[in-house]
Order: sequence, then structure tokens, then C-alpha cells
Amino acid sequence: MLTVTLIFALSHAGVAAMTLEQIIAPGTRPVVLGTGYGFSEGPAADAEGNIYFSDGKNDSIHFYRLGEPVRLFTDQSTDANGMMFNRHGELVVCEGAAHRIVAFNVKTKERRVMAEQIDGVHFNEPNDLAIDRTDGFYFSDPNYAHRGQPPVMKEDAYYVYADGRVKRVSTVCVKPNGVLLSPDEKRLYLADSRGQAIYRYDVSGPGQLAGETLWIPSLGANPDGMTLDEHGNLYIACGKAGVKIYGPDGKPVGTIAVDYASNCVFGGKDFSTLYITSRDKFLGVATLVRGTRPLCAR
Repeated sequence: MLTVTLIFALSHAGVAAMTLEQIIAPGTRPVVLGTGYGFSEGPAADAEGNIYFSDGKNDSIHFYRLGEPVRLFTDQSTDANGMMFNRHGELVVCEGAAHRIVAFNVKTKERRVMAEQIDGVHFNEPNDLAIDRTDGFYFSDPNYAHRGQPPVMKEDAYYVYADGRVKRVSTVCVKPNGVLLSPDEKRLYLADSRGQAIYRYDVSGPGQLAGETLWIPSLGANPDGMTLDEHGNLYIACGKAGVKIYGPDGKPVGTIAVDYASNCVFGGKDFSTLYITSRDKFLGVATLVRGTRPLCAR
């Protein structure tokens, strides 16, 4: 049986802004909501708190409606990875080995391509993204060679404007992965999986980053997807190291130790359930906090 192990950490000053017990009640166990996937990833909450998540190995996206079994949304999304809803209710998807980012109309399943190249060269393998209120979005472009493809350019992070223009915004990472924008859109978080670090930027406008800061310099694990709660705590999926939680000051709060965590997002009726993609499984963990709501619900 899966259990959630709570691993506690104090800040350097001796007291964390919040304790892990204030976030997750001791004894809480994850619920296995789905299983049998090639590699689950990219959980995204819709306005109602239902969750879509990807299985890139099987070119598929799955849908979890609260209280119902997981069902297939589509099996026609090549190497689907990171996903997020925009303010119009479209599901925006990084289709890694297809070198593009697309948007799905979840009612009709029609898809449109949003970006696939810069300066005439296709992207490596779009991995994760963060959308803003102007319909622009940031995304990471590493190369994990999911389909054996070689890299075609340095692995960087980009911003795509609403009109389709593409701008390179960060070159610091060895292998950029998770990307997350704060609810007020004043901070951008970028995970360097190979560097085992989190960078933070000030955002002065769409695609305008400044103040590059090595915010969490040594995670001791390879960071992947990330999410935030209402208190500004940052949840970082770190593979076999579980979900590491850091306070708004960048100091560790603790760890939710599950078998594996590739990504996570808050959802559910009141957005207080943390959903975790975990290799062949899809998990839900009840918390005592509420997470950031998607753009389509604000």
C-alpha cells in the first residue's frame, strides 16, 4: 500500500514559515486514481478542478472528473508532456517529440499549433509551460530524446507572444524542465533538472524577465514539474525524491515522499487536493491548503 511519508525540515533560522503538518495531516495516504500508464505527466486542472494528465509514451491524454474513473481524452497527442489551461479554457500541450506546442478545444478535440520553431529551426522537445493573462506563454525546451531525436539547438527557455512571435528568455539551465508563473505574474520559476536547481526571475511584462536568481541552489534531486499553493509554498516534483516543498523564502518545508513524482497540480472541488503523476500511476493527496487556480477559473 502506498503511504505518504512526511519528511520535515526547518529553515536556516530554525523555524519554517509553515510546517508540513499545516500542509498535510500526519497519516495522510495517497489515493491511486488511475494506473497502467506508460509514463504519466503534465497534470492540468480545469475551472472545475477536474484533471487532465498526459502519457507521452502512448501519445495520449487522460481525463479525471471528480468522483469518476479516469478515461481517455485523446490518443492523438504525440509525446504529450506539460499542459495547462489558458484563460479561454483551451488545453495547451507540449508535444515534445513533435517539436511543438498545441492548444486543444476540449469540447471538440480540435487542435491548433501555437508554436513549433524559432528562426526557421524546429524546437528540441517542448517539455513544460506557463501561460499568462495576455495569452502568451513561457516554455522549456530540453531534449530527452524520447523518440531518439538528436538536439538541434541549445536547451533553453522561451516566450511565445499571443501573436506567435517567439523569444528566447533564459539560457542559464543545463536542462530546463518545469516552468511556473506566480498568480500575480510577477515571478517566474524555472527548474534545471540536470543542475538540480531552481531559478527565479522578476517579470516586468509579457516575456520580460530580469533579476535572474539561483533561488534554490542544491535540491539534491532532479526537479521536474512544479505548482504553488495559496501561501506561496512551492511544490517541486523530484522523481524518486518525491515532492519537495519550499516556502516563499526559498527555504525547505519538507517532502511528500511517494514512489515517484514527475509533476503535480492542485485541483478538486476546492483545489485542496494535490494530484501527482507517478510513472504508471495517477495519485491524489488531500491537503490542508488550497492551490493556485487555473487562468480559466480566475
